[in-house]
Amino acid sequence: MSKNSKKVQQLCLTGLMAAIICVFTAFIKVNTGINNGYVHFGDSMIYLAGALLGPWASLAAAIGGALADVLAGAPQWAPATAIIKALNAVPFFVMAGLYKKKHGTRKIISWYTIPMVVVSGAISVFGYLIAEGLMYSFPSAWASVPFTIIQAVGSALIFIVLGLALDAAKITKYINW
Repeated sequence: MSKNSKKVQQLCLTGLMAAIICVFTAFIKVNTGINNGYVHFGDSMIYLAGALLGPWASLAAAIGGALADVLAGAPQWAPATAIIKALNAVPFFVMAGLYKKKHGTRKIISWYTIPMVVVSGAISVFGYLIAEGLMYSFPSAWASVPFTIIQAVGSALIFIVLGLALDAAKITKYINW
């Protein structure tokens, strides 16, 4: 694959994953009633993007997450979401890259990526705790923590099930990074 073809593929897949993240976040959600927040499972698509796209996943996560907040009627959350969601992808592409380096192949679900659901979940919990505390108040931010944990656990389960299916389909042989 030529260098230009690889760049075009990366850009297209990044845009596609940003759109998927946006849809899973903005349109498949449950409002919490606390500071215009909502629970969604779009993080599962961020985890998937991290395992598939490498560093480009942070761009897809930031764009998809921030756009979702705007579309879901919570635009005040978009700047914080862009930062937090970009960080959510990092553990996945780092560990997927280490797996590839050690094993010579790529895999979405491995003993490298599975623990990253905890790391990424913690990034969400503490990231939104800080953002909500600064934007509104820390007592209301603490009230939102259980919802963020539900979001992280649900996203982890979806990521694992979908990742196993995509690994079985050998999808990673079609995506180069």
